[in-house]
Amino acid sequence: MKERIVIVGAGYAGVMTARKLANQFNQKSEYEIVLIDEHPFFTYRTSLHEVATKRIEPNAVQFDLRQLFMHQKNVKIVTARVENIDANQHIIHTSIGQVDYNKLIWAGGVEARSDVPGVNEYGFPFWSLDQATSLRVHIEEVIRQGAIELDEDIRQQKLRLVVVGGGYLGVQILGELLDERRILAKANQLRNREIELTLVESKAEILSDLDDARVSHKVENYLRHQGVKVYKKKAVSEIFEDHLVLNDGDKIMTNTVIWAGGTQGRTQMTELDLSQDEERHLQVTPEMRIQDQADIYALGDSVIQPLPAHLKERKGSETLMPKRGEHRYFWPQNVHNAVNQSGKLANNIAVKLLNHGDLSAFKPKSQRIFISVGSRYGVAIFKNRLAVTGFWAREFKHLSNLHFLAQLGSTYQIHQYLKREIFSTPQHMISGQGNVSNVGNTLWSLPLRLATGIFLIITGVAIGGGIGSIFAGVGMALFFGFMTTIAGFMTFLLSLVMLGTSFSISALLLPFVGIALMNGAGRSFGVDYWLVPFIQKNLGIFITGDSQASYNDLEDEKR
Repeated sequence: MKERIVIVGAGYAGVMTARKLANQFNQKSEYEIVLIDEHPFFTYRTSLHEVATKRIEPNAVQFDLRQLFMHQKNVKIVTARVENIDANQHIIHTSIGQVDYNKLIWAGGVEARSDVPGVNEYGFPFWSLDQATSLRVHIEEVIRQGAIELDEDIRQQKLRLVVVGGGYLGVQILGELLDERRILAKANQLRNREIELTLVESKAEILSDLDDARVSHKVENYLRHQGVKVYKKKAVSEIFEDHLVLNDGDKIMTNTVIWAGGTQGRTQMTELDLSQDEERHLQVTPEMRIQDQADIYALGDSVIQPLPAHLKERKGSETLMPKRGEHRYFWPQNVHNAVNQSGKLANNIAVKLLNHGDLSAFKPKSQRIFISVGSRYGVAIFKNRLAVTGFWAREFKHLSNLHFLAQLGSTYQIHQYLKREIFSTPQHMISGQGNVSNVGNTLWSLPLRLATGIFLIITGVAIGGGIGSIFAGVGMALFFGFMTTIAGFMTFLLSLVMLGTSFSISALLLPFVGIALMNGAGRSFGVDYWLVPFIQKNLGIFITGDSQASYNDLEDEKR
């Protein structure tokens, strides 16, 4: 009988833990790792605000789990909804049956807080891909309705978008709304600021989790300069279909309340008799084990570590968050800490099962936080001290995303990210504002491609021999539009050969022509019009296999 390690939740923490456990037990067939999630894909959740505002498509944040773990054969994927857990019997009850475990790792994350009346009925939380896509549809439709509304009060109500919560999530969705506002206004014949953006924050300042208050003030000033109305020290008491009520009795008329006002633990674990705080976050030991549970571990957004004694004395039972500037024993909800936790936990599970090595304790490291505020502004913080805002902060966030994708080991997703964020910017909403985008019409390259192809064919015939055949072959590829990116690169190399043997105006211009034709010029009246989409569609399937709507590797093993 195999020792089974079950991970519930295929978010950042769950996927990284599964990958690191797979490496720990790579040569040990008696151990099995099972990853359970209600979706067959990993959701790149830190980009959900971009999905909600139509900057990227939903498939850009969906990474198929089978493809992510194609090289980790000891990881079994199960698509199911976890209904409850029997800790005494070591059994997980799911929507497709029971799954037993020897070690259980809870990485199920959190969900939007629902203690405010009306938030479930009329609010728009977006902690999942489904919620983000619902929000994008709603925003587009409500702005369209507002643009044609004749009653001025109802018109303002529909054109007013309210974000509740001035933390990382709220500020990022607000930044994306600033970008989308420009596009929606143009599409509906509105002026930009007719679409009113409002932020409601219950604390004294936005981004209060940041140690440096100056950064918070910079971001707030940027938002105000862009026309965002910011309400601070204002909590939402209740949400209705056409307005929300603040704790001081004031009303804000709106049909769109985007809820980023805090999180709580998921019910599958909170129904168990486990140590947790008032927001249902699970208390774990430094070794990532849930307190008073021998075989259940947890990591990610849903966990906290108890405060040290001196902070408990000052805070009592009021909160688990120390004042700004003090060390946070409530772990910041970011990818950086989730990845670090996964490494510690994978080591500790291996120590327990293999009886070899030493347990390691997780200690929250200095903050490394990257916050995008739309496509042209951001915040980057390193080691709690060095803070960068503006354009360069956006670039640091791109590097952080690429670093995580590299840790996932997905070259395909790195390619897709670079293509989406840098080389394909149809709305010019990326930080480079489209300056390096390849969205330009390749039809304009057609005359240059044909002329260059003919020139290389004639040159090849004149030269003769093996090198002449290469010239002619590249020329034919360009003329017929066959693999023109490669043919353009070969043209660049051949131009260097020509420059090395004789100098001419044509040889001097040819390197630049070769670079220009690497833009996919064959997609206009060329073989690449059919060939390149075919390769893009089938190459990934050939390498990683086709994706499915659901997986059950445990059942497949029985057959």
